[in-house]
Amino acid sequence: MSMIEERPGTPGDSPAPSPATTKLLAGETAALIGPLLLGILLAVTWRLLLPTTESFGDEQEAAAAVDGTLIGLGLFVGVVIGVVTLLRPGASPVRRVLVVLITSTIGAAISWGLGNQLGTPHLRALGAAFVWPATTAVVIMVGAILPWTSRRLEP
Repeated sequence: MSMIEERPGTPGDSPAPSPATTKLLAGETAALIGPLLLGILLAVTWRLLLPTTESFGDEQEAAAAVDGTLIGLGLFVGVVIGVVTLLRPGASPVRRVLVVLITSTIGAAISWGLGNQLGTPHLRALGAAFVWPATTAVVIMVGAILPWTSRRLEP
């Protein structure tokens, strides 16, 4: 008998994901993929609405409409994601909130980058792109401290 333990499989096989990694993100598929897909949808919607919102004012107002349109869409998406996260906290609410906030930030960066690539004029205030994750965080925080939304108070 040799001292080296042989393992089944070929030498080039990649190891299977550890149970800890699989368990860590179990049940978080929608929280992982949803905000990323919403980032793409938000960029396309922003670019489709932009010609309409730019036509409502003069030259300076049209420049502000570029940022304002993304801010309005970000507020809407942030409120929706925050409410959905409060209504469906999952088995581990803290993990769900962290995943949603991280993916919302990545989704906001996707919407900003992709939206700028889809056309001109470009976003002038970079902070406008990150209204979405900030709104999501505020909605979750306020919802967590309200007594009728807190799961901690259930008997």
